[in-house]
Amino acid sequence: MKKLVLAAAFLFTLVGCSDSSNDPFPNRDIEIIIPYNAGGGFDAYARSLAQYMQKYLPNDVNILPMNMPGAGGRRGASHVYRADPDGYTIGIFNMPGILLPQIQGVKINYDVNLLTWLSTLSVDGYGIIVDDESPLNSIEDIKNMGRPIVYGATGPSSTSYIATTIVSESLEIPYEVITGYKGSGEYILGVIRGDVDAAFANYSTIQPYLESGDIKVTAMIGIDSNDPNIKDANDLGIPELSNLKVVRMMAGPPGMPEDIKATLEQAMLNALNDADFKAWLESTGNDSFPVNSAGTTASVKEMTLFYDKFKEFLD
Repeated sequence: MKKLVLAAAFLFTLVGCSDSSNDPFPNRDIEIIIPYNAGGGFDAYARSLAQYMQKYLPNDVNILPMNMPGAGGRRGASHVYRADPDGYTIGIFNMPGILLPQIQGVKINYDVNLLTWLSTLSVDGYGIIVDDESPLNSIEDIKNMGRPIVYGATGPSSTSYIATTIVSESLEIPYEVITGYKGSGEYILGVIRGDVDAAFANYSTIQPYLESGDIKVTAMIGIDSNDPNIKDANDLGIPELSNLKVVRMMAGPPGMPEDIKATLEQAMLNALNDADFKAWLESTGNDSFPVNSAGTTASVKEMTLFYDKFKEFLD
């Protein structure tokens, strides 16, 4: 009898101390790596989305945003890439921000095309902006200036600088780029002051300046134009330039199991369509463009092929 009691006690101990990792996913908190400083657009978007994702996970767990700035997003991308593919570490990324170093041959510790892409969150194209009183109203006006147009940008590794280069080279526009601005807000002000002729800026960023009447748009790149007087990439005869856009995407480490990937993917898509999250988007001037895992993975491959074609302009 004594042996039976001891055996039962031992079995109880094993059951009571069983590894919770055998429970259905997720059984503990999930971290979202934000590869930028707190307070920025990506940070605000990820933190808000995390609150709504929690509602659509099968178990009661938290999604914890974690800022990991450094090297233009590469530090955060490397951290996610090296994490266990168990679904408890995922990241929000700027594409092509983390792709471009790979195209340029920069030494990095990740491969964009091996990450487990979970969903697309939002898409933001570029407006080619000039001061509202500028005589330039179109790409044709820019090409007929009689001198190289002077653009403002942050630095040669920025997505706006690269978009500036690719578009100008593709359309055979003589140009010069003045760099050193600390952010898009600074070079937009440079356009308004007349320090530079024009600049490429994300459409979501320039909306307040358009509403105030300080600037105007001469062309749209990466998104469709709804204004017959403003041409987009299709109107300009180079539809492949539609790949020039900034996309917020979610990804996990390589080799994530299909069931875990599907759970996270569905939670993200549900959150993006949540009425309260949509209200937050509208109140903050943000937008969503939900695309599932398969579509996002295909988009990453397409962007990789596109930027690889323009590799000579990215050095």
